[in-house]
Formats: sequence, C-alpha cells, structure tokens
Amino acid sequence: MRVNSFLKDIQKVPELPDISDLQFHPIIDLPSKVFVQDFTKGNNLQHIDNTYTIGRYNEKRPNMYKGELFEKDGRYIHMGIDIGAPVGTKVSSFWDGDVLSFRYNSYEFDYGYTIIIEHTFNNQSIYALYGHLSESSIQNKKIGQKISSGETIAHVGNESENGGWPPHIHFQLSLIKPKKCDLPGVVSQEDHEIALRAFPDPRLVLGPLY
Repeated sequence: MRVNSFLKDIQKVPELPDISDLQFHPIIDLPSKVFVQDFTKGNNLQHIDNTYTIGRYNEKRPNMYKGELFEKDGRYIHMGIDIGAPVGTKVSSFWDGDVLSFRYNSYEFDYGYTIIIEHTFNNQSIYALYGHLSESSIQNKKIGQKISSGETIAHVGNESENGGWPPHIHFQLSLIKPKKCDLPGVVSQEDHEIALRAFPDPRLVLGPLY
C-alpha cells in the first residue's frame, strides 16, 4: 500500500503553537443542538437527514470512501471535521490570516472548490483548509489576500460543485505547509500516526463541537 505523497515528504512536524488562551470566531453559525454523526459502522453521508450535522475528527469510516481517490491507498480515517449545513451557508475565517491558495479539486468525491488560509501564531504558521465550497467562494480571491477574523470567506457548495457530496464543509488544520491547494482529508492506517501529528484536532479552534 502506498504512503500518501504529502505525508511521505514530511521531514519534521513543527510543534503546535500555544493557542489555548485565544478566542476564535465560529466558522459556521450553528444552532444550540447539532446532530453528531457516527460513521464508524460504515454509514454513508448520502443518508444525512439533519440540516446541521457534525462529522468527527480521527474517525475510522470503513466502506464509506469509494473510488480510485481513496480505495487504491486504503484511505478511511478522517483527519478533519465535517460541518453539514444548507447550501449557501456563510463560512467565516476563525482568525486573521492570508489566502495561501484556492482551486477546484475535480476528482469525484474530492473537495471541489477549496480554499487554504495561512494563520500565524507566535511566528509559527497553521494552515486551515476549507473544502466542498461553492464556485463563487473562489471568485475574486487573490494569493496573499488579507483575511480578518469573522470575515465571510466562502459559502457551502451544492453537490454539483463540491465533489458530489451532500452539502457540508470539510475543515482541517495542518502544521505542514501544503504545496498545492489540497490536504489528505482521509488517510490509511499506515499514515495514521504521522497524520495525527501533522493535522491537529480542529476543535483547537472550533471549540467543543462534540
């Protein structure tokens, strides 16, 4: 089984900066009660019935990810947090930052329209990927563009533009700078240990969503 190229190239994972005392802006305004999904038994995202949902970080999701993008490498462990929300829902930046990259990831069940923002804490960068966005989300974006905390940076996309998924965003943190507008959002068991170090729990900035 192949090691994901992004993870294979990692020489050293930087230490996570101390951000425990900071107050971050929600990336999506959620109701007080949100349904938390459990995909550990092989359930499929196509069966979402709730308007707002949470998909968990570091969750093993057997038989969920189909197609060459995932199956050839045995990728099934989820390294971000999914937030299900209606098409067009505003997506905000959790902190001040700069646009690192944006693009359309076109493979079936890929991220679709994607944005990565670079945030700096104590001279150390954390990279935040927002995936499954609307096409309009990347219009008028510029590399290096300044983003303010709480600023609307994107909108939740529909199935025709978000990679073919029910409406949600995939939010993922990385301590490693992405070379392109992409991160392995699910990884294999072989890559799991290094992925946990490279991709910290998004609840560090999203708060206790579950």
